[in-house]
Amino acid sequence: MRLLLTTLAVMAATSAQAQDAVAPTAPAVIPDVQAVSAAAQSTAAPAPACELHVFPTLEGQAMTTGWLSGFGIIGAVADAASNKSRNIGDAAYLKEALGPKMQVDALKSIDLVAALKLDPSQVIFETPIADRKITTKAATRLSSSTAPCYVELLVTQNFYKKAAIYGRSLNNRYIVKDFRTGKTKTTLVKGRGGNGLSLFPPKTTDEAPAAEKELSDVFVKNFTEFANTIKPAKK
Repeated sequence: MRLLLTTLAVMAATSAQAQDAVAPTAPAVIPDVQAVSAAAQSTAAPAPACELHVFPTLEGQAMTTGWLSGFGIIGAVADAASNKSRNIGDAAYLKEALGPKMQVDALKSIDLVAALKLDPSQVIFETPIADRKITTKAATRLSSSTAPCYVELLVTQNFYKKAAIYGRSLNNRYIVKDFRTGKTKTTLVKGRGGNGLSLFPPKTTDEAPAAEKELSDVFVKNFTEFANTIKPAKK
């Protein structure tokens, strides 16, 4: 009898251990994806209410002048005639090497908002406007945005020049239009920047990458030169 009870006790203990061994573990807690997404959105910083709209240009001009330009009108006319083909070729190359996409890429490399001394703003790059008269004269907005805090930056000229005395340079013209005061029309603040070039235009295809990099860098330098003349708006 004692042996039977002992055997039953051992069997009961073994059965309990087996149940413990195969007992299912607690299910993993799966996070609520929607809840996590909502929480992330609630903590994300809101987009700035102000907008900076940037319009690149399609312009590209070139002028090479020699020593004849120093001898009055007749010399200038002769100089222009002798350099006509070169100027056409340089202008075409400038339009390609510093086209709208290149201008946008160059301006993206710096903090435009800080350079123009603006409040935190969304930077929106626009399609170039082909009619130069509109970009240089219109006092109204060039986009359909109705944001009350709104500023425009326009690139209005890319101009390559080579002079016998001063060498090669890139000159750019810009316009800033500030609508933050709520006006439908505003003043056009115009300015320029200009700095020397040593590599552009390249003489060979092997020199092209370095020359075009220099062109982009000087374009940014010219913009910074212009931006330094912009005074912060009074609050």
